Amino acid sequence: METIKTTLFEDPFSIYVILALAGAAIIVAWRAGGRSGRWLATGLIVVAILAGGVFAVERLVVTNREQIQFALRDIAASVPAGRIDHAMAYLDEKYMGWGKFKPGVVVAVKIAVAKYQIKEVRLIGQPRIEVADKLAEGKVSALITYNNEGNESKYLMAWNVKWIKRPEGWRIQGAEPTTDVVP
Repeated sequence: METIKTTLFEDPFSIYVILALAGAAIIVAWRAGGRSGRWLATGLIVVAILAGGVFAVERLVVTNREQIQFALRDIAASVPAGRIDHAMAYLDEKYMGWGKFKPGVVVAVKIAVAKYQIKEVRLIGQPRIEVADKLAEGKVSALITYNNEGNESKYLMAWNVKWIKRPEGWRIQGAEPTTDVVP
């Protein structure tokens, strides 16, 4: 069931490939003259309607995984823009992880951003996120571009992040840096 939901709501590429192959088969049959033109035209219209329906469903339904990915992109954009408080709003009030508690993490991030003059935080690859009801866990990797004594430097970080769904949205319940090899 999870595979169907992921394919339909998050990554319908395989569905589009199947529909394109079906459309191509209909066009080949039409050119071969094996069936009546009306039946084949109807088949092409059905394929086009199905493709449009899949597109609409994928755009209209925002899954939990997509909500978390949006939060990660928002955090990555907010930090170099100096909107630290906005980024830190994604930390849960009961946060327990690197930095121990939310206030300590907020202070540490503000000090790091000021000290290193962070210019860009770019997420690397597609974060691997596993969602189970109101909890989620995943690994996120980011390439951080910052100012190092007047020179632009880059630093690669990877984090294991635990999420919890609150009424206001997904919040980071805990995060720990990892030394896993980044793809």
